[in-house]
Amino acid sequence: MAGLREEQKRATRARILDAAADLLAEQGYRALSTLSVQRAAQVSRGALLHHFPTLGALITDLVGHLVARNEAAVREIAAGLGDGADPVPRALTALYESMARPAAQAEFELWTAARTDPALAEALRVAEREAGRDLRRVVDALFGPSLVAHPGYPAVRDLTVAILRGTAMSRPLRTSERAATATIDRWAQAIAVLLASGI
Repeated sequence: MAGLREEQKRATRARILDAAADLLAEQGYRALSTLSVQRAAQVSRGALLHHFPTLGALITDLVGHLVARNEAAVREIAAGLGDGADPVPRALTALYESMARPAAQAEFELWTAARTDPALAEALRVAEREAGRDLRRVVDALFGPSLVAHPGYPAVRDLTVAILRGTAMSRPLRTSERAATATIDRWAQAIAVLLASGI
């Protein structure tokens, strides 16, 4: 019986986090409140407050939930591209396309809101430290062990994340993907040059 109760608690917690992630992705940070999440998750007020007594507590765990969703999206896209593809364009494509998915868009929404919300910014600083470690692990797996072993790889990885995030965050302002595709292609060429030069 205790095992069933724990499973129900985990399922309720996951439902709350899924509802919060969907609200954030679809309606933006302004729509995110404990009441709106409670309604979207279709749980009682007591159930919500048991798992997340404050919006800050919810957001802290929500970042980890979004990271897990992002990782699943990256793996799904990479699997669709196949293992035989050149690891650099494959990694860049999988990462960029995953950043267009709702989980990544929701995370970007939080970052934007944090600019004018000091409490949110503080909660995100803590949550994103752990998320950054997970992201590095995912990116390393995409690029593969031979590239990861290169002495210049850490700089390439960090620049890749920064370039792709900037490109993905500006996606709503574009009417086509031509410029983004050109940016990603140029960065793939630059990676080859950087790694060949032994940075």
